[in-house]
Amino acid sequence: MKGTLRFAGVVLLCAAVGKAQIQTPATTPPACPVTPGSAPVSITPAKRPTAEQIKATAETAAADPSMIIASEAVPNFGVERYRLADYAECTGDGGCYWADLDAQTRRAEAMLDRAIASAKSGEKLAVVLDIDETSLSGFCELRREDYGFLLAQFNKWVASPEASMPIPGTLRLFNKARAAGLEVFFITGRSDDLREATAKNLALAGYKDWKGLALRTGPPVWE
Repeated sequence: MKGTLRFAGVVLLCAAVGKAQIQTPATTPPACPVTPGSAPVSITPAKRPTAEQIKATAETAAADPSMIIASEAVPNFGVERYRLADYAECTGDGGCYWADLDAQTRRAEAMLDRAIASAKSGEKLAVVLDIDETSLSGFCELRREDYGFLLAQFNKWVASPEASMPIPGTLRLFNKARAAGLEVFFITGRSDDLREATAKNLALAGYKDWKGLALRTGPPVWE
C-alpha cells in the first residue's frame, strides 16, 4: 500500500514575528563578514534623537506651509528606522529580534515533535521552509542597506558567499526533521535565475540533503 504524504505543522515557518510570549535564552546578532580593505561595521547604536527633538521637528514641519501634512498621524520613517535597527541589533528596550526568532523556531520544533509522534502507519511527513529571513538571514545586507530593500543590491548579494548565513533555530529544525527521516522542501520568492546561487547558499549554510527547491518564475514581484 502506497504511503501518503503529509506536511508537518511547520509548513512555511515565518520569520516575521512580534515579541515572543515564552521565555528564551538571550540571543545576539550574528557577526557580519567584513569586505577586505574596508573598516569593520560597528553595531553600536547611532545617537538617537530625543523625544523633545522629535517633537520639535514635527512642530517645525507643521508650521511650514510647504509641507503636506497627512490627515492621520504617520510615523516618521527616519525615527522608525532607529527602532528597527535597535530591535534587529538587540539594543535598547524594544526587544530582541534574534531571541524572538528563536522562540518561534522552538514552537516549530514542538509542532514537529507532535506531528512525528502522531504520524500514522505508512504516512510520510515533509517540511516546507521559506528561505529569506526564515532559513537564511539577510541581516548583514539589510543593515548595509539601512534596513531598506534594494532589489539590485539584494540580488547581487544573494549570489555571494555572504548570503549563506543560516538562522540557527531553523537549521536546528531542519536537522531534526532530517534525522527523523522527513523530506524537506524549500520555497522562495527569489527568481529562478538565482537557483544555482540559492542552492550554494543553502549548502554553505549547512542545509544538506534536502528534497526540493521551488523558485519564482515569471515577471518580478518586487520593484
